[in-house]
Amino acid sequence: MKGTTKKLISMLLVFALALTALSAVGFTAAEAQDTQPEETVITEKEDLAPVAVEPTEAPTEAAEPTVAPTEAPTEAPTEEPEPTVGRVKNLERDSFESDSCLLSWDPVEGADGYYVYYLNADNHKNFSRFATVRTTSCNVKPLRQGTQYHFKVSAFVEYKGKIIEGEQTLKKTATQPAKVTGLTKWRSSDVLEMEWDRNEKATGYRIYRTEGSGRETLYKTIRGYKNTTYTESGIRGGRVYKYRVKAFRELYDTSYSSDAASMTFMGGLCGPDYSITSRLGRVNLTWYANPYATHYEIYMSTTSSNSGFVKQFTTPRLYYNTPKLTVGKTYYFRVRPIYKSGSTLIEGTSNKKSQRITDRAYGDYVGDTYIEISIDQQHMWAYKNGRQIASTEVVTGNQYTADTPKGYYEVEGKSRNIYLSGPGYSSFVSYWMAFIGTSYGIHDASWRSEFGNPIYKGNGSHGCVNTPYSAVQTIYNNIPSGTPVIIY
Repeated sequence: MKGTTKKLISMLLVFALALTALSAVGFTAAEAQDTQPEETVITEKEDLAPVAVEPTEAPTEAAEPTVAPTEAPTEAPTEEPEPTVGRVKNLERDSFESDSCLLSWDPVEGADGYYVYYLNADNHKNFSRFATVRTTSCNVKPLRQGTQYHFKVSAFVEYKGKIIEGEQTLKKTATQPAKVTGLTKWRSSDVLEMEWDRNEKATGYRIYRTEGSGRETLYKTIRGYKNTTYTESGIRGGRVYKYRVKAFRELYDTSYSSDAASMTFMGGLCGPDYSITSRLGRVNLTWYANPYATHYEIYMSTTSSNSGFVKQFTTPRLYYNTPKLTVGKTYYFRVRPIYKSGSTLIEGTSNKKSQRITDRAYGDYVGDTYIEISIDQQHMWAYKNGRQIASTEVVTGNQYTADTPKGYYEVEGKSRNIYLSGPGYSSFVSYWMAFIGTSYGIHDASWRSEFGNPIYKGNGSHGCVNTPYSAVQTIYNNIPSGTPVIIY
């Protein structure tokens, strides 16, 4: 049974194959006989879908690759690394000033700019940014004088909206000390004493000296900021010396030096020892001549501080009288000899003295109208109701043989056009104002062409006060009898 079934299936397969072969042979024969197939008509209601023909190979430009192309990575691309910033090299200080530091450094490749930081190493511990610069230098100012500073400089680049800063480079330095102030000289003769103001940040001071027309030398180094005096002996009279004093501070194997304070000194040009008195509301100063001085400067202060003195007057004479001062108050004075020849000007030393102001003379109150006569100064002043009406040089009695007496007197009488007579002389005067009987008085002296110091030392009067004509005329016409006459 099974065998019969198999034979039947085989026969059916053979029959099917035969039919297929006949159909193929028929199509081929129709083409060979040019037989036209029946025409297919497409109506509006009947659309024939096109036959889709699958190509034997997919077009290159439309084919979907079986493997991902090399240029299209399967993962997100790796981000570009941030640029590195080089370190600043050769950071140097190019100027040495007392209030600034000029810094410079080598350029860093690729840098867009630089940050500059600073630290006051004397007073603080933290750095502060001072500036952002696009060049390779920066002048940091203002700074404190004589102060140690630390500076840092770094390069930076700007990348995708942010700043990338490189490593900082450190420079330790200091500003120059402040210029020495208050340089003053005391004494002279054969000894020089000088002093100056203290600089608390200084390591010490250096003194440079030039003698005569010689070369300047570093003469003395003084260590310690508190040591602000120097004394030198063996000074030669009339010899010119020049000194410069600098403060210095030593830090980081460097000596930072200040600008110098200078002075010129002449041996023997020392402050004179002078007399000082107060009468009638002012002060009278009188001194002996210095052999090297051409004139003198007078300084006054209301305090004993050396910094408070102000120059009041310059004179070739050997005296000075202040204007009216505050009665009861103490004033301080200095008399300084000066040497001047051409463009050379040298100041001498000076001595300080003080005087309390009194409005009395020889213990008596004088008032606002009086005549004042200084024998040492050979000068006379006249005041009426507190206003000075005359100031003139005079010639008093011949020194040592006919001295005009000193003291408190009064005008005893006044006369016009009289003769003054004595042993061996008879002189006509236009104005006469007696203050001691008929022996001593104030009068004109037509026989004199000059008045003032030092005529009375050898060619003085017989004891009267010889006065220029115009001055005695003014006094005579304004000062009544009974007016005090103060002679000193």
